Amino acid sequence: MNSPEPTTPQTLPDWELYHALREQWTHEDNLVNHRLMWLILSQGLLFTAYGTLTIDKHRWLVYGFPLFGMAVAAVIGVSIFAALDSSRAIEVEYRRAGLERLCHLVPQSATGHRGNWAAKALPAVFATLWLLAATGFIQAS
Repeated sequence: MNSPEPTTPQTLPDWELYHALREQWTHEDNLVNHRLMWLILSQGLLFTAYGTLTIDKHRWLVYGFPLFGMAVAAVIGVSIFAALDSSRAIEVEYRRAGLERLCHLVPQSATGHRGNWAAKALPAVFATLWLLAATGFIQAS
């Protein structure tokens, strides 16, 4: 009994390849969205808890929250960049396969990839805010 040949991007009909790449693209876009939500929610909760601390009773937490906040921002930031890199790889495969003639994968506009700026910048913004919070506390001590 012969097993079917494995399907590669080159052997798929154009519309099937388009749908497969589009599905992967959508998945990576959803990953970026979920990870941004994790970042925003976690940072909001951490900043709220940090703001309620009193230095006298919880000194170790006043030091620990900024470190933990920076670590969370860094880890989620790495995962956001991984999803964005996967999206870029899908776009490269899409263009390499010549599927632009069927339909654009990404909207053609003057803004280019500026829609990713928030996803790329927010982890660094939160990490910087935690760094400022930590240095402000150290200077106040």
